[in-house]
Amino acid sequence: MRPDPAPLHRLRSLEARLIARREAPPDPEGATAAALAEVFAGSPPDDLAATGAAIAAAVTAHGRSMTSEPAYHDRHHQAEATLCLGWLAGEAHRAGLLPARRAGLAVLAMAGHDLLHDGRCDGPPGLLEQRSATATEAIAAGLPAAERAEITRLILATRPDRPTPPDLAARLVREADLFGSLTPCLGWRLSQALAREWAEAGMAEATRVATHLGRLALLEGLPAMTAPAETLGLAAAQAVQVAALRQAGGAALLDSLPAAEAAQRLRAALHALGLPALPR
Repeated sequence: MRPDPAPLHRLRSLEARLIARREAPPDPEGATAAALAEVFAGSPPDDLAATGAAIAAAVTAHGRSMTSEPAYHDRHHQAEATLCLGWLAGEAHRAGLLPARRAGLAVLAMAGHDLLHDGRCDGPPGLLEQRSATATEAIAAGLPAAERAEITRLILATRPDRPTPPDLAARLVREADLFGSLTPCLGWRLSQALAREWAEAGMAEATRVATHLGRLALLEGLPAMTAPAETLGLAAAQAVQVAALRQAGGAALLDSLPAAEAAQRLRAALHALGLPALPR
């Protein structure tokens, strides 16, 4: 049975916006401003707007300082995740699930969640997130101590090796971090980018990330999604992609086939379930 087309239509529209953004310069500043505007109906408090602009400027400066940015954790990802957090947090605020100020702090956390990321994974678990949190909190020095602590807490909540804290704000930052990767078309491109980044870092898992089995593991390993993610169609897209992988013969079979044949099978299954085709 085909799923409700309304959330899938909304998800496809949002994914198209993300794909279009990647054809242009990454613009962390513009993404942060747009995310805050989503939460505050276009008029964020001056202190949050100024802090967000400063965090985004630091992201831009770091990206420009690198000879080559990481294949996945680059300025595009950081801007994209911030904008997605704005969509999610805006939905949460409008539904009365999250106060505007707290939603705004989540936007700032997302803007800085990968600040100073260099694509390497050779340190102890949590090193990258702690480095980003420390740098972001320093930029946010003008905010009250409790709000700076909340920004740090939310950045640390993006650690993939830790369970997600149960509160909504922390769950939203996790969803925003993965939003692009969970979309049906852009998600495959991002899986390939992450595979390249991990290969350059010497990680053994790199070869599996961009496979159908790896994608199925990502989709099936997610916790239950939040109400805002359901409203935006992310949960429906997750379920349909899992169903399409099975309908196309299973992830293991697809990985055993020539790439063109596997892509054709999956395109047909996604089309039958109401999602767009994979990019060639």
